[in-house]
This record gives sequence, C-alpha cells and structure tokens, in this order.
Amino acid sequence: MTLSALTREGVLAAIAEFDELGRHAFLKKYKFSKAKSYFLEYEGQLYDSKAIVGSALGLAPADFSGGDATVSRRLMEDDLGFKVRYFPVLDWTRDEILLVCAVVEANGWKQPEGHERDWRIVELSELLQTSAFHQFEDQGPDFRNPAAVGRKAGDIATSHPDYQGATTRGGKLTAQVVREFLARPAELRAEAAQIRARLLGYEPGSVQQQPPPHTPDGNAPKVFDVPVEAHRTTSFRTTVRAAERVAIRREAEMMKRYQQWRRQAGGRVTGKVIYASERTRLRIDLFDLERSELIEAKGSAERDYIRFALGQVLDYARYIDHERRAVLLPKHPGQDMVDLLSSCQVGCIYETSEGNFERA
Repeated sequence: MTLSALTREGVLAAIAEFDELGRHAFLKKYKFSKAKSYFLEYEGQLYDSKAIVGSALGLAPADFSGGDATVSRRLMEDDLGFKVRYFPVLDWTRDEILLVCAVVEANGWKQPEGHERDWRIVELSELLQTSAFHQFEDQGPDFRNPAAVGRKAGDIATSHPDYQGATTRGGKLTAQVVREFLARPAELRAEAAQIRARLLGYEPGSVQQQPPPHTPDGNAPKVFDVPVEAHRTTSFRTTVRAAERVAIRREAEMMKRYQQWRRQAGGRVTGKVIYASERTRLRIDLFDLERSELIEAKGSAERDYIRFALGQVLDYARYIDHERRAVLLPKHPGQDMVDLLSSCQVGCIYETSEGNFERA
C-alpha cells in the first residue's frame, strides 16, 4: 500500500483514535516514535504526522519508504487538504546549557536521579520554554520538555573530567560550558542566577542559581516560580472543544496584558508550579509578588469557567503562602458570580478595556 491510497476519511478516523487514546497510548499501539519536526495540525491541535498516516493505512514504521517530509507533502495535497507544521530542531544555546549546568554542578556534577521526573528538571523545563532563547513559533510540542532537559543534564554530567563511564554526545558547546564552569565556578554560578532572574522578571541578583524547595522536608510538595509567558496555548494531547481552545488563547493573551498592567504600576507578577509528586504538577497562572496574591485566569466569564477557577484557586491555596486569592476574567461576570467568589474569600479581577483592569 502506498501513500496515494491515503484518504481524508482515513486520516480523520486516525485523528479521532488519537484523541480517544491520547498521544502516548496511540504511538505505543502503532509502534511509532514521537515526531520531531513534522506535525499534522487539525482544529488547533497537533498530531504526529507519520503515526497518523501509518494508522490510516495500516503501515508499520518500517513500511515507509519516504521520510517525514514525504508524508507531509502527501497530507497537504489537494485531495486531502490538511495543514502540516514544521518545527526546526533548535540547537542548545550557551545560556540554556549554563542553566542546566548550574543544577548539575549543585548536584555534585551528577545528573539528578529522577531524570525528567526530578522537580529541578521540571523547573528548568518551564524556564527554557520561553521566547528568551527561541521564538514560540519555532518550538515544537516537545521543545525542552523534562525528558530533553534531563538528557542535557546527562550530557553535562558525562562531560566532567572525573566521570568514569561512557560519555554521551552532548556537543562541543556543552563540553566548553563545563570547562568554563570548572575553571570559574563562582562567576558562572552568578551568571546563571542573572539569567534566571531575567527570565522571571526579577531584579538581577535576586534569584539563586537553583531555587530551594519551599517545604519543610524533601518529600513534601515543592513550589517554584516560572515565567508567565511559558503558559502554553497549543493544545496537544487532549481533546479540546473549539470554544475552549478560543478561551485558552484569550486567557494567555489576557494574562500577558495583566502582567504588563501590573508592571506599569510597579508590580511584579510571575507564574508558579506546585510539584506535588512525580505524577501531580499544578500550574498557577499568576502570582502577584507585591500583593502576595494567588490568581487563576480564565478566558471566559461564563459560570462553568468561574466555578472551575474557584476550585483551582482553593486547591492551590493549600500549598502556597499567600494573603489574597483572586480570579482574573475578560469581563465582569455578573454580581451573582462575584458573590460566589466573595463567599469563598476570593476576589474578582476583570478587564474593562484591553490592558485595563478593575476589581469587582
């Protein structure tokens, strides 16, 4: 069977199965690896293009004679009419490597034992998924995810001259940064802290090279700051209704406007992640540092969205020291919803015009 036998109906059926099973289970079922650069985009979601075509045609990975580019061209032909997005493989920059190196150095030049499940690797992943190093439009769905950051930590650990095992292929730049760190450790720790502060929007020198867990013991949940702009707007692994996708995009854009609005007033806003366990990570949309206010944003002021936001705020509040709680909305939700939030000691912030906000 060749790619010419591919039909739009077959592709749509494969997409539906992908949505039903989820990405991991779908790829495992059909024995395909994750796509690196070419993704089928359908209704705002991304799909591993080769795996979708393989499922639609009943082909195994070894049955393909052409590469991902060939598959993508077929998907875009007139009789199918699908859109394919290409994401380039982005090289690690010196600053990115330096941030990972600082964590490995603080860990005794060893890769964190938990690899991509370690909270320090998760925190680094969030930091690196901003536009500070690479533009968002070039970042694929797996860009600098915890697995990738964990592998880079392994590259750094094996580049140390005292490492006894086989080295990995981390590249010349990785080896160079390790040599620099060994030669001038204090200087490079300070440089890593400066980069971290810049990413989080803090004053230079106000952030350590690696944030300590805000917990009384090592097994308790860890809370760390993350850049607001790292909030992803591309849905990938779960089925999301069209209206919800619009709300997600509006939410991300509104959050950026609120951050700018607070900045103009001399305030600072960051995001936070609660690392409750290897399987449970909670992301707080906004945390106002001056007001010590925990804020959950929603791209719609409808009742269901507000009820969901209320539950999230009350859940997050158990883990984070704070003085205020609030929900951020694109418009006034009506007095009934304001009263509901108020009864739970949660404020309501809403946008009155683009970039201007008030409290109900």
